[in-house]
Amino acid sequence: SIRSKFLTFFLSFPLITEFNVSCRYGGVFHVEKNGRYSLTRSEAVELCRALNSTLATLEQLKKAHELGFETCRYGFVVGHIVIPRITPYHLCAANNTGIYKLSANTTARYDAYCYNETETEEKTCEPVVKIDTSLLSNQDETVIDNADGSRYNAGGTHHTGGESSTSGVDDENAGSGSTHETTPMDASIRRSSPSYYGNPTPVSQLPDHTSGGGEKEIPGKDY
Repeated sequence: SIRSKFLTFFLSFPLITEFNVSCRYGGVFHVEKNGRYSLTRSEAVELCRALNSTLATLEQLKKAHELGFETCRYGFVVGHIVIPRITPYHLCAANNTGIYKLSANTTARYDAYCYNETETEEKTCEPVVKIDTSLLSNQDETVIDNADGSRYNAGGTHHTGGESSTSGVDDENAGSGSTHETTPMDASIRRSSPSYYGNPTPVSQLPDHTSGGGEKEIPGKDY
């Protein structure tokens, strides 16, 4: 039947798992799997190991924060779920700065903060090009999306299959301080932009999507 042929055709395509990796500050970096908040704590530990790293400790994250590291995502570190913030913003860590800790059930899913002890630079955005998939329970085709825009397959070759399927779609979602945060940030604040990992765009400068002004909507994007 047409339906069975379609399903056979669809299932013939390999599943792709994408890992988004930030710049590294003192060896500490943020990583997410297939968009935000999809990792259990044990999966976060597993993923860091696969990236030749360990799950960061709170002290390691604090040192990275002092070097300028901030995000707008809750992520696992050893013993905690945190967001490192430098600039106050109402959709990030409830407008708090510093290392904002979330009081939540650790069985929930978040992102991960990893630490690579071999890093010697205070900040580097050199791409991560390999991941040890043998340490992952998921054996799908793997793609690493780096902060510099480069994409690599698990073995270290450039990925040529198009742009990230997660970039700019669900990445506007921030962490505002609630236990299960679903509030979207403005679409101008993207994961790939400096405002995601750095200073957020002031509210006064954000485009007004409700009035028809500002940036044009992109088909398929979730605002």
